[in-house]
Amino acid sequence: MISSAHALILFPCSRRLLLSAMVALIAVGCADSSPQATAPASGQRTAALTITGELEASRAVKVAPPSITRMWNYNIKTMVAENTHVAEGDLVVAFDDKPVRDNLRDKQAELQQARSELENVQLQESRTQRDDTLAVEEKRAEFEKARRKAEILDQSMSRNERRKAQIDFKVAENDLALARALAKLHRKTGALNISLAERKVERLEQETQALQAEVDKLKVHASIAGLVQYIPNWEGEKPSEGDSIRFGQPVLEISDLSQMQLRAQIDEADKTRFAQGVAVDVVLDGIAGNSLVGTVAELGIVVRDRARGDRRRVIDMLVTVETDGETLRPGMTAAINLPDSLVAERDETTQNPALAEASQ
Repeated sequence: MISSAHALILFPCSRRLLLSAMVALIAVGCADSSPQATAPASGQRTAALTITGELEASRAVKVAPPSITRMWNYNIKTMVAENTHVAEGDLVVAFDDKPVRDNLRDKQAELQQARSELENVQLQESRTQRDDTLAVEEKRAEFEKARRKAEILDQSMSRNERRKAQIDFKVAENDLALARALAKLHRKTGALNISLAERKVERLEQETQALQAEVDKLKVHASIAGLVQYIPNWEGEKPSEGDSIRFGQPVLEISDLSQMQLRAQIDEADKTRFAQGVAVDVVLDGIAGNSLVGTVAELGIVVRDRARGDRRRVIDMLVTVETDGETLRPGMTAAINLPDSLVAERDETTQNPALAEASQ
């Protein structure tokens, strides 16, 4: 039996044929691993892209306790039932107003007392002015009498009598000036007292009106029409009547169902497949055959981590959804499907720079 080494020596032609076959196999392998070999053939269908998101209302209002002076804790007195449709202006939540109403009652009592004090001051100043007027008229009469007596030139009067008449006239003149000055001072003082009393009444009226406004503010009405949904706290518990909450903590949200949108995150690698204004299909989870039309309204430009501990890089996307306002609810999950043709078209545009420039 002849060994393989002896066969190669004996048959040099067979050795050359074997080397040629090995080179051919290596060339075929390199050709298969080239980018042209892995690229999809012309007309090959690309798989559709599906992204999951959560529905929310484009127009929504959160209801929280109003700002009340010296009040930090609020007790829920009444609340409208969850998943209730309310109209604009309807009462949705009322907070306990007992502390504010007690302050309002005390302030109203102070206001009533201040008004009584104002009436008393006005009456007192009116009496003072009448007394001053009478005093001035009395001093004027005495002054006129003394003046006429001092102007008499009677030779039968002694020198002392004429001097006394002059002195009486001077005293009457001073008394009249003093009465007039005192009346003027009383008028200024009375006006000041009345002004202070009026300012006190005005201040108490403003404080009373402010407290009444705070009582009204504790009854919160819907600013828009929509669906009511309770907002859970940090422990995941939804509010209910009788619960105590702190200032700034929202208790419910009113959503306008006529304008809905879908918020989702797409992978950074899929960013080129979307653009603002692109139409997509929105399929609701749990509702078979319910497909809606959506449009990409916003496409983020900042790349971030998907979540804490999840290092996948994503971009935020917002899709507006056409709806009749009867089926969709905030918080529902839905899938965004980019049609196969659009996926293939955008993939081809991405791979062909000249085509991308032409499309732009």
